[in-house]
Amino acid sequence: MRALLVLLTLASLSPTPPAIRAKVADYQGRPTIFINEKPVPPILYALTDVPGGRRSWDEIPQHNIEQFCNDGIRLFQVDVFLEQLWREDGKLDLTYARKQVQGIKAVCPEASVFFRFHVNAPRWWTARHPEENVRYARPDSARSGGNRQSPPDYVDSAAYTPDIADGLSRLVEADPRNPLRTSLASEKWRVEAGAQLARFCRKFADTPEGRSVAGIQLACGVYGEWHQWGFLKWEADPGEPMQRHFQQWLRVKYTSEENLRQAWSDTTASLSNTNVPGIAERARLSGGNFRDPRREQKVIDYYHCQHELVADDILFFCRTVRQNWPRPVITGSFYGYFFSCFARQAAGGHLALQKVLESPDIDYLAGPQAYLPEAEKPGEPYRSRSLLLSMRLHGKLWLDEMDQQPRRTFAFVGGTKDNREKYAAAIRENVAQLRRNLMFSHSKGAGLWLYDFGPAGMDLNTRAERSTQWGTQGYWDHPEYHRVIRDFKTLSDKTLHQPFRSAADVLLVYDTEVNCHTKSLETDRDSVSLQLIDYMSLAMYYTGAVFDPVHLDDLDRVDFSQYKCVVFANTFLLDERDKKVIREKVARNNRHLVWLYAPGFSDGKTLDNRFPGDVTGVRLVKTKSAAPVFVDLNLPGDALLHERLWGQAEPLFAVADTAARVYGHFRHSGLPAIAAKTLPGHTAWFCAVPLLESLAWRFIFEQAGVHLYSAEKAVVYEGCGMLTVHYKTGGAHTVILRNGREVTLHLPEGPATVILGSEF
Repeated sequence: MRALLVLLTLASLSPTPPAIRAKVADYQGRPTIFINEKPVPPILYALTDVPGGRRSWDEIPQHNIEQFCNDGIRLFQVDVFLEQLWREDGKLDLTYARKQVQGIKAVCPEASVFFRFHVNAPRWWTARHPEENVRYARPDSARSGGNRQSPPDYVDSAAYTPDIADGLSRLVEADPRNPLRTSLASEKWRVEAGAQLARFCRKFADTPEGRSVAGIQLACGVYGEWHQWGFLKWEADPGEPMQRHFQQWLRVKYTSEENLRQAWSDTTASLSNTNVPGIAERARLSGGNFRDPRREQKVIDYYHCQHELVADDILFFCRTVRQNWPRPVITGSFYGYFFSCFARQAAGGHLALQKVLESPDIDYLAGPQAYLPEAEKPGEPYRSRSLLLSMRLHGKLWLDEMDQQPRRTFAFVGGTKDNREKYAAAIRENVAQLRRNLMFSHSKGAGLWLYDFGPAGMDLNTRAERSTQWGTQGYWDHPEYHRVIRDFKTLSDKTLHQPFRSAADVLLVYDTEVNCHTKSLETDRDSVSLQLIDYMSLAMYYTGAVFDPVHLDDLDRVDFSQYKCVVFANTFLLDERDKKVIREKVARNNRHLVWLYAPGFSDGKTLDNRFPGDVTGVRLVKTKSAAPVFVDLNLPGDALLHERLWGQAEPLFAVADTAARVYGHFRHSGLPAIAAKTLPGHTAWFCAVPLLESLAWRFIFEQAGVHLYSAEKAVVYEGCGMLTVHYKTGGAHTVILRNGREVTLHLPEGPATVILGSEF
């Protein structure tokens, strides 16, 4: 019945409006979506690819689209797969894509539509071209010394053929395992899929529905997120397409076998028959936690090749859209994930970030929130997966995918008072978290979409508690949630026209390339980087400070005038260009620089124990390690703090500088492990292990003059003229504003998110 009403409504629509012309451009200091030359807040509502919620013309999606339209949202996203359009007989059928747009326009005529366009090879194509399939390297074969040629070292794809047309299976089901998929290195797939994408753009743009399309997000890889197939448990990709691509990549980089052999220190290396490194090769690290470029350059090269390939795929498909859509259209992709990559950055992360950021062919990057560690409970921080300052510095819009389901609880209509109170408390908690999540993106000059797995999600995750809350037909189908969304849309409309400025006075510097040089196997993870990337950044959110994360390669683009403390997290790989920028631009104006673990241990050519001391300006010596490494902190005050480095650290450095002030010692040796030293123009801190204690960071920030908004464990965001504070519990809380004023908040019981003007 609802579908019939949709068709009747479409027939009665007013005359066709002008075709949408869309772009991303700078507006008031941040990347912004423009629809027909008008800036609009980058807030979308997105359906998913799950059964019961993926077709916009069905009853439940129609209900939810209409609700968001009533909230003032005019940007909507739906999924389309190449397999749904490209038939085995060569025909391109636009019906499914047209109906997706029709379903949205039926209940929100003013909508602008974004497609998430999955360029995965259709199953019929994969079956027709088995030689183009990905293969999966076995991560456990390193223990038995496996190599590329020995059968135990890899497995073929698992045949997985769900009924995806309109059945109960997801099109991306089994992606994290070892599914039957075409390799991301397949040139044949890229050329033929690209040709069909170009064909789609030319034909669809000329339809009535095509006039409403504002953007196309290109998707492939695990869940459309451009991870290598099966990357969570497997190593990619010893298949023939990747073998060919790796050899071609080496020819371009080295040009001759003589150059290759010199770089690899291998007199037998060949450009014509070099294989993708096997698991045993990937497991060898002669520098402890690090690959020595003099000995393991082959593996370093392979990971560079693999990640550049994925970036090239993304840009190829984005460029195809640009060249074939007859009007200005926005292009984007899932990419730029850095936090919460499950310590699998080298195997399937997004390490070629700079290549993508520097391309004019893509307008926005996107990703779901950081899932781990500590991401879903009240009092924890919502945080993006990427290095958001780098996005803004390159003029790329970042869109957060908000897929965190509000915690469900039964309404118990007419139930006991206790049940009604539990229900009300759950709603208040969800409201606090939704406000927190939305305001994070707002504070960073980013955008977002609210992702709706809807009621179909109950079949996909039996561990989640789902129920018919308030007649719920989707994640956000509750009047209190929609009230929050309406209020946020009103706030975004207002602040869109105000100059954007981040209020951060702490800068966190991270590198992606270095993950090609550190441990990578699922069976032997890089725990140092895991702590420095995920757990240490989590601790930062509990300090009461506001910080920006940036890529190491973008330091020369940064205006450092606002930053009082710069934290160099996983900067183990520093070349002369990096060191020059740090000396001339960062280490000045009495700024505090914090260096962690083994800064600059590699210069890309060799590993040297002298490098970390040279980089930091603090005399360091290599010392014996332990498993695990404990550091006892002796900071001023009564708090007894301890830091622990998981696993055995090799190398490990101790402070041997009499001019340094010592604040922590190794438990196993008593040697200084944490110290600060005053140098001309700046203060240098060296911490031999990742700092995961928020109190330790509070101490460092206080010494640097960083503003701390709260003396308790509250989560603080500030930017775009708004201050947001998220609390785990109610009661009396004090906020210290930058002007020195203290504001006491008296909050009801339960989690709360408070939004204030920065100078309230």
